[in-house]
Amino acid sequence: MIGIADEDDMFLYNVSAEQFVPEDHPLRRIRPLIDIKKIRKLARPLYSHTGRPSIPPEQLFLALIAGYVMGITSDRRIVMQLNCDMAFRWFVGLSMNSKAWDASTFSQNRRRRFDKSCFMEKLFDETVKAAMKQGLISLHASADGTLVRANASFKSFTPIEVMQSPEDYKNILRLNDKVADCDPVNNSKPPRTSDSDKDKGNPDVDFRGEKRSNKTHRSTTDPDCRFVSKGSSGTGAYPGYTVNAVMENRNRFLVGVNVEIFRGPASETDGCIAILDRAKKKLGYKPKTLGADRGYFAERFLTTLFDRSIEPHVAAKNQGKTITHTRVRMRERGSGYKLSQRNRKKIEELFGEGKDNHGLRRFRRRYLERVKQEVLLIATVLNYKRLATAGACI
Repeated sequence: MIGIADEDDMFLYNVSAEQFVPEDHPLRRIRPLIDIKKIRKLARPLYSHTGRPSIPPEQLFLALIAGYVMGITSDRRIVMQLNCDMAFRWFVGLSMNSKAWDASTFSQNRRRRFDKSCFMEKLFDETVKAAMKQGLISLHASADGTLVRANASFKSFTPIEVMQSPEDYKNILRLNDKVADCDPVNNSKPPRTSDSDKDKGNPDVDFRGEKRSNKTHRSTTDPDCRFVSKGSSGTGAYPGYTVNAVMENRNRFLVGVNVEIFRGPASETDGCIAILDRAKKKLGYKPKTLGADRGYFAERFLTTLFDRSIEPHVAAKNQGKTITHTRVRMRERGSGYKLSQRNRKKIEELFGEGKDNHGLRRFRRRYLERVKQEVLLIATVLNYKRLATAGACI
């Protein structure tokens, strides 16, 4: 017998948003770990004592956390989820009758308050301090770096303009004229947009055959990004940044992250040292050992670790005959070194988790300082997941 739809004509319902959230939902496990009072305390100096009441800052932060936990990095999509997803609404703290705010609220609060106040940095530190308070942080750590695609296209890279005197500019023009007169066939010209292309906002650019490098070109949309590539991977260069991280080995908590402008291997080694300096200064964390891959087998980096009484359990190369390189090779025989080398691969799993599930595959924001805020938000999400798995309480 075919069924008939039950047309419910009730006007009032005695329900809450929490009733629609399953017990095994990831947001339900993370929500008790977030201290709303602490967020309000950190955000209070950013607001005026007069004027209209603002959107509660803890709700903005909770909305961003919920979005990145579920892999939603678009502000507009987060607002859409607040309108149609009860789990999001319960996590953020919106009542059934409350209206979700406009998507521009996120960008305006970032620009006016959060980016320049180190707000995300402080919230990330709170997750590390909570893990340290629960005894979940080990003194054995691992370091690694990864390349993340920037929010810039290949066609946005244009030649760097160099200031010239009028006389130098005239001489270059005369030289170009002489070359054109001598060999008009092979005269090279800069790439031009197609005349048939009517899209002025996104024109077709033919840059094939043109030599482009970080020394000669910069992106007009994100001048801080560079052409990045790992030569051994066989993939071509693309616009991106270097993201560095230091992870403790026991429960895989991130104790520090940063973003560097790509400079080859130096962007990873220098970024790691900067993270260790900040972790010691802000969190009082100093590891006893540090595991890393062969990219960190550089004399200056290893010497820095020895000077700070940190055992460098770095994958050794056959190259390098200095005393520092020899000291690291001697540690290959120890069980602690072998254990660090096994555990240091776990940080690559964290990078993969961030890229597959939490928006680390490609940045949404542009410019170095803004990209750093996005990385801190992703790292905060990863630490909250570790806290939920360990059953910690704040």
